[in-house]
Amino acid sequence: MFSPSEESSAPAVDSGPQDCRDQGGQGSGGDDGPSDDSRAGDTPDTSGPRSDSCCSCPYIPRRYVVVLLSTLGMVVVYCMRTNVGVTMVTILDEEAHMKVGTQQAKWNLPSVEWNTRMAELLHSLFYIGFFLSQLPAGYLTSKWPCNKAFGACILFSACLNVLLPVSIEHLGYTVSCVIRFCQGAGEGFLYPAAYGVLRHWTTNNERGRLVAAVLTGTYAGAIVGFPISGLITHYVSWEYVYYVSSGLCIIWYFAWLCLVFEKPSHDESISQSEYEYIIKNQGKNNIEYENLKVPYRQILTSLPVISLSLCHFARNWVIILLLTNEPYYLSMFGFSVAENGIYSSIPHVLLVLCTFTSGYIADFLHLNPNYSTTFIRKLLTGIGFISQACCFFLLTFLKTGASVLVVLSLAMGCFGLSVSGWQVNYYDLSSRYANIIVSISSCFASLAGVITPLVAGEFLSPDNMMGWNGTFYVTSAIVLFSAVIFIIFGSGDEQPWANPPDNIVLIPKVDPLARKPYTVVNNKKALPKAGAVYIEPSSEQLNKVVHRLSSAANKQ
Repeated sequence: MFSPSEESSAPAVDSGPQDCRDQGGQGSGGDDGPSDDSRAGDTPDTSGPRSDSCCSCPYIPRRYVVVLLSTLGMVVVYCMRTNVGVTMVTILDEEAHMKVGTQQAKWNLPSVEWNTRMAELLHSLFYIGFFLSQLPAGYLTSKWPCNKAFGACILFSACLNVLLPVSIEHLGYTVSCVIRFCQGAGEGFLYPAAYGVLRHWTTNNERGRLVAAVLTGTYAGAIVGFPISGLITHYVSWEYVYYVSSGLCIIWYFAWLCLVFEKPSHDESISQSEYEYIIKNQGKNNIEYENLKVPYRQILTSLPVISLSLCHFARNWVIILLLTNEPYYLSMFGFSVAENGIYSSIPHVLLVLCTFTSGYIADFLHLNPNYSTTFIRKLLTGIGFISQACCFFLLTFLKTGASVLVVLSLAMGCFGLSVSGWQVNYYDLSSRYANIIVSISSCFASLAGVITPLVAGEFLSPDNMMGWNGTFYVTSAIVLFSAVIFIIFGSGDEQPWANPPDNIVLIPKVDPLARKPYTVVNNKKALPKAGAVYIEPSSEQLNKVVHRLSSAANKQ
C-alpha cells in the first residue's frame, strides 16, 4: 500500500537532466478534491521506480506519507484514551490498596475516596466536552488549515494528559473532571480535521483503502494502549502511563508539523507527476469559493446523513463501552492487571485487521460496474453490524474467559468489515462538505460517550453479571437498529445539495500558499531559482507584447 511508486495515468515528465528537486505544482489546482468514491478507472502503476528525479533514493508518494502520519496520529491519541480506563481499575481496587511490600511500592497507588460511579462520570465528562465542540469544530475546520487543526488538537490533549496524574493524586476530583472535559473539547476537532486533510490528499480510486488505513489507527490505539498501560501500571507505576502516552503524542506532533501540508499544492517536496495524478483523479468538486454557503438545513434533514449518524452513534456506543469498561468486564474472569491489559487488546487486533481488509474489499467491488456505491456501502455495513449484534447477544450466554475473548474478538472483527461501508460514506454524499457532515454526525454520536459511561456506572460492576448481560442486550439492539435504518435510507450517491447552486456567480478563492507553476527552461520543466521573484504577467502586458511582435512582423 505504501509502496514507492509512480502513477501510470499521470502525465509524463521530461526525462532529460534537471534539478533533483522535481517539486511544486499548480497553485489553483491544489484546491480540487473528489466528489465520488473510488470507482474503476485510473490505477497507479506500482511496477517501476519514479522517473522524474535524478536522485538515487526511492521516492515515497507524499499522499502515502500523509496517510501514514494520519494513522499514527490516531494511534497515539487513542492509546492516550485508554489511560484512564486501565489505571482506574487499579486505583479503585480495594485489595491492591491493602497489599504491602514490593507490589504496592511498584504501583504507588494514590489514596482517593472515589467509587465506580465517580470514575464513570470522569469518562462522561470527556465526551460531554467532545459533544459540545463538534459543531464549532466542523465550522472552524472549514475555515482553518485542517492539518494544523489536527495536530493542534492532539498536542493540546497530550499536554492536559500530563496533568492528570498530578490532579488525581494531589488536586482532587473536581480538577480532574475539568481536565477531562477540556481534553474532550480539544479532541472534538480530531475527526473533522482528519477528514478535511484526506479530502485533499486522497483520490477517487484509492479512497476506500486509504481512509480505511487512517481509521485503523483509531482501533490500533487500543491495541497499543491497553497492554502498555497494563504493563507500566503493574511493573513501574500508574502515573507513568500518562507520561509515556503523552510523550508519544508530542513526538508525533513535531513529525506531523514538519512533514504534512494542508494540500498537495502547498507541499514543496511533492513530485510534479504525483501532483498531477492527484488532481486528475479527484475531479472538480473540491474547488473552494469565497461566496459559497454551507447548506446546513439540507444536510440536517437528509435521510442518508441521518442514517449515517445512527451508525456513528452505534459505533461510538460499542467502542466507548469497551475502551472504558472492557478491563472491568475481563476482571470478572480472574485476570491480573497485566493480563487484563494484554487480553483487552485482542479484540482490537482483529478489528484493525478487518478494518484494513475492508478498504481493499470496497475498492475491489468498485471495479465491477454492476455494483453501485450504494450497494457496496449497504452490503458492508449490513454484514458488519448485524454480525456484531449477534455476537453481543451471544456474550450473555458465556461463562468462561476464553470463550468471551473469542466472541468479543469476532464481534469487533465483524464491526471492522463495516468501516468501508458507513465510515467512508461521508465522501460519497459530499466531498466538499465531508468535514461538516462528520462534525454533525460526531455531535450526535458523541451522546453515546455521555450516556454509555453513566449507564455503566449505574448497572455494571466487576461482580454483577446480570448488569453486563443487560448492557449487551441494549448494545445488540442499538447496533441492529442502526444497520436496518442504514440499509433502508442510506445512499452512496452524491446528494443534490453537494454541488453549488446554478443561480449564483461563484468567486474562486485565491490560495496564497499554493506553489507557483513550473517554468519552461530549455524545453524542460523546472522550478524557478531560489530567491528569484516570479511575476505573473497581466493580460494588458501580454497584449502589448503581442502587438509589438505583430508590428515587427508586418514591417518585415
